[in-house]
Order: sequence, then C-alpha cells, then structure tokens
Amino acid sequence: MQTISLIGNPNCGKTTLFNALTGTTAYVGNWPGVTVEKKEGFWNGYKVLDLPGIYSLSPYSPEEKLSRRYILDERPDLIIDVIDATNLERSLYLTTQLSELGRPVLIVLNMQDLLEKEGITIDEKRLSQMTGCPVVSISASKGIGLDQFKTEVENALEENKGPSCPLFSNFVEKYINNIIEDDYLHAIPEGRQPRWAAIKLLEEDELFLATMPPFPKEFACNLAKAHESLREHYDDDVEAIIIDQRYKVAEHIARASQVKITQKKAFNFDSIATNRFAALPLFVAIMGGVFYLSIGLVGGITTGWLESFFEMLGTNLTILLDSLGVFPLLSGVLTGGIIAGVGAVLTFVPQLFVLFLLLSILEDCGYMARIAFILDRMMRSIGLSGKSIIPLVIGTGCTVPAIMSTRTIEHKKQRELTILVTPFIPCGAKMPIFALMITYFFPGQWYIAPMIYLTGILAVVLTGFIMRAFDRHKEKTVFILELPRYQLPAIKNVWLQTRERTLDFVKKAGTIILLSSVIIYLLSSFSFSLQPVSPEQSMLAMMGRLIAPIFKPLGFGFWQASVALLTGIAAKESIVSTLSVTMGEAGITALFNPASALSFMTFILLSSPCIAAIGAMAKELGSKRKLLFAIVWQTGIAYLAALLVRALVLLIV
Repeated sequence: MQTISLIGNPNCGKTTLFNALTGTTAYVGNWPGVTVEKKEGFWNGYKVLDLPGIYSLSPYSPEEKLSRRYILDERPDLIIDVIDATNLERSLYLTTQLSELGRPVLIVLNMQDLLEKEGITIDEKRLSQMTGCPVVSISASKGIGLDQFKTEVENALEENKGPSCPLFSNFVEKYINNIIEDDYLHAIPEGRQPRWAAIKLLEEDELFLATMPPFPKEFACNLAKAHESLREHYDDDVEAIIIDQRYKVAEHIARASQVKITQKKAFNFDSIATNRFAALPLFVAIMGGVFYLSIGLVGGITTGWLESFFEMLGTNLTILLDSLGVFPLLSGVLTGGIIAGVGAVLTFVPQLFVLFLLLSILEDCGYMARIAFILDRMMRSIGLSGKSIIPLVIGTGCTVPAIMSTRTIEHKKQRELTILVTPFIPCGAKMPIFALMITYFFPGQWYIAPMIYLTGILAVVLTGFIMRAFDRHKEKTVFILELPRYQLPAIKNVWLQTRERTLDFVKKAGTIILLSSVIIYLLSSFSFSLQPVSPEQSMLAMMGRLIAPIFKPLGFGFWQASVALLTGIAAKESIVSTLSVTMGEAGITALFNPASALSFMTFILLSSPCIAAIGAMAKELGSKRKLLFAIVWQTGIAYLAALLVRALVLLIV
C-alpha cells in the first residue's frame, strides 16, 4: 500500500484535511502545536499520515524531530506539503527543504476560501513552474477542491517525479557543489540526497552529523575553509546564512506567484485582546462568564432535577426488585451501588457539556493562542514558556493530552516544569467534585469555581518561582508563536471536540466508575470475614480508618473521604460515586462543613492526578526519579494548601 504524508507549518490545516480524507475525528485546534504525534488513516486505497507541524527540517522540539525522522527514514511515496494559502512566503521556507529530499511533493494551497477575504490571488501555474511541484487549491474545512486533490495525488504518484531544488546565490552554491563532489559524501545514509547532505554539513546539523562517520582530514580542512569563507563574505554564521538564502528563495517565489490587493483596515480586536493593560482583565471576564454559564446557570437548573431523578429511579427500582423477590445483595448492588454511584456522576454531565462547549469555541475562534502570547512574560519569569499555557488550557478537558502537548515546548527544563504543574489545572474529571461541594455548601455562589481555578494558577506560579530559584542554569529563550487568524468557530469542529470530551466522561461513568461503584458497595457491605455488616463496620471502613488520621488536620479525617481519595487514583470522577455510595442516607452534609468542603476541593485540585495522567507523566519525563518527585511535590503542595485554606475559612467565619 502506498503511503502519503501530510506535512506543513503548525496550524495550516493538516489535521482538518486528514479528517476530511480519512473520516476520522482527530482533535483540531485553532492554534499551533495541537498535533504532537503522527496519526494514521486510510483514504482511497492509500495510507495517510498526519505529521506534527514544523517550520523547518532543522528541528528543535520533540514533535519536529518526529516529523523529520519519519520523512527521512520512512520515505513516504508522496509528500503532501500543506500550505496556508494566506501565508505563502512563510510556508515556502519548508517547501525549499522538502524539495531537496528527492521525494515527490504535491503542494496543497489550503484555506483557499480565505484568500479573497485577505485580498490575495495566487497563480498556481506559475507557482508549479518555479517549485517543480504540482499545485492544487482546496479548503479542507469546507470540503472544497478535494476531487481535484484526489486527481493530483494519483498523477503525482504515477509520475513519481521529484521537484526541482531551489538554488542559492552563486557564492553559496560553489561550496555546496564542492562538498557534493567530494568522495566523503558516498558515506551518507541510504535515502539521503547529496545536495541535502551537503547543506546539512555546512549547517553543522547535529542530528545529521550523528549519522555520519568521522571526517577525513582533507575533507575536514576543506569544510573549515568553506565555513571561514562564508562567514567572512556574509559576516554571519553559516546556519544563519543558509536560513537567509532559503527565505530569499521563498520570498522570490511568493512575489512572483501571488498578488495582494490593498484593503481598507478594519477594527482589530487584538488591540484589546493583546493589549498590555486590557488583555488580562478581558481574559478574567471571559473565563468568569464561562464558569457562570456552565456551573452557575446550567448547574443551578439541572443538578437538583437530575439528583431527584436518580433518587426516584433508585427508590422505584428497589420497590420493583423487592416485589420480584430479587436477592437483597443484588438489589443493593443495583440501587445502592450502580444507581447511587454512577447517577451521582452523571448528574454533572450538563454542566461539563456546556463548559467543554464554551472552551472549544474559545479555542476554535483563535482566542486561546492570544492567551499564550499575553502570558508569555509572566510564564518566563517563573521558568516556563509562553507555550506552557497551551497544555494548561488543554488540561481543563483532560490532563493526559495536556501533558502530551508539552512536546511543543523546545527546552527540556521548561517542558519538565510544565509537566509538573499541568495537573494543578482542574480537568473535567474534577469538576463533578467541585460542583457537588458547591451545590451543597455554597449554593448560589458560582464564583467559587473561578476561585478554584485561580488557586490552581497560584500553585503553578508558586512552583515555578521555587523551581527557578533552585535552578542555577536558567534557560534564556525567545518565545515565538504564530497568532492564528480570528475565525467564526466551525460548528462541526466545536461539536466534535465537545462531544469527544463529554463522551469520554460518560464512558468512564459506564466503565471505571460503574465497576468501582460495585466494588465500593460490596466492600462497604461486608466484613473481612465476609459477614454482612453496616457500612461503619465494613472492610472499607476499616481500611479507610487506617489513613483517615492523615487528613484530620484538613477537616476530612473520616473513612468515607479517605476511601474516596483512594478510588480517585483510578479516576477522579470515582470520588463522587464513592462518597454517594458510602455516605448513604446521612448524606454529605452530615460529615462535611463549608471549611472542610473547601479544604477537600483544594486537596483534590492540587494532588497528583489519576493513574492515566501519571502514566503520561512517566512517559514524557522518562525518569522514575523525576516522576516520584512530581507526585510527592503535587501531593505535598495539595496538603499544605488544603491546611491553609481550612485555617483561613475557620479564622474568617
């Protein structure tokens, strides 16, 4: 089966095209760095791969290295160079490098529907002549031009013709040709082209040099002379010279093949959204509105109704099962375990659906990328990157993909610190716990939810300051992030994101939480001698009492809370179902009070995440020692913060 790979700059529409071709629903976001792993699918008898976005084949971040490694080592039958048609010159920089690989390349001008709005026209025939690549225009998000795209793919695979390589200035070309003619270049790995290898040798590309044998003395001498001559002629280092040469080629091709029509400038929302003084108040106002609508408004309407529904369902089911003479244990499992546990979690689905919907709209319209931009200075002051905001925002949905998205951060220390602090941002699985406590102990006080998020952000800042203070080798970096254009959120994209996040929550309720609810009910119904007992005398109560004293200073030193925290290791949603099953008729208000409820929320907010997120942390950190430190740090911060919160509430009240 022939393989075609989609490659291009971040946020150029590769994943949208991939979804349109393969019929999959891979996550699409209107900001750079959404794709951090290659995705595979099938279309029209071809294997299609969606690679992480890169600006260059001289990569720095892990996902850029993945794209380069695949293109070089796997050698796909056809490279689909997806280009944002409204940013032709920038995109052609990567095209100049793809042309040197000796593989067939098809240029796809995506977002064609936006060209007219931007006042741009592109001469596809001229662009094809200058690059030596076939060119096709599409709009992946609207499904425009996909039939012509299919035809061009078939033609390109049939011709199996490589593009023409861009030529630099005569002075640079002289040294490239000298290297190509040297016998040493016979040692390049299979599949590498001589011109590409020669340029990499001039650039002193570390990844490429690692694949080559040591330089012969004569070749090393000639290469050193070439470096010296180029530096002297251009008064710059060789890598910067090659970059400049590529940009000049890209600029020349773009100028010759596109025409821009001057348009009257409209109001630019970024004058507010990225304003030094207005940006943060605007962000706070927007997020406050998000939580008011989801937790305050929708939660206030639906929570009581759904609780009554599941309570009525449990009561009626109990009556029915008793009338049928069903074995009491089975009846108890169905009503006291499954209905009580799973129902308690499903009560919060409407709130989460609205929350995920609103966050998806903010992502797709392009606003979230602005948050990364405006928070860059603050992030760098605590040892993080401006790109760290992306995992923190993704973490509001699920911590696992948030941790994986840290791969877009180039520098190792910043990436590891981001992994450490990302679980401080409450994921969707923690929201039912907060909603439960707010409903019972802070009714009508919707602003508690934003305060919880603010506490998570403060934990991020505090951790950053502490870690930076102990870092003797601080990384000095420049943050470069392309701000995507504002756009009306695509209904399909927003729906897919919201549906995926909500269904993931519901699936957990139907699997992990259902199983844990049954196990919790059984453990709370029997003693270690397997005799039926009251919950207070059960196995679960005895296990919970062993660790309950640890949490007594925090205000929830009773066994029900302790076992809920234990089950939360499997899935945070299980905490709600465990409390519902173990507290029975007495209810949550019998053991918690406002101070201990706020302390409980704080501990859950900041403590180490679920087992799936811990697995993602282990994979990305690549060190058991670093993973252990992360878990201990998160749990320690959670304990101290919960202790402080309870003390403050008791002091105020």
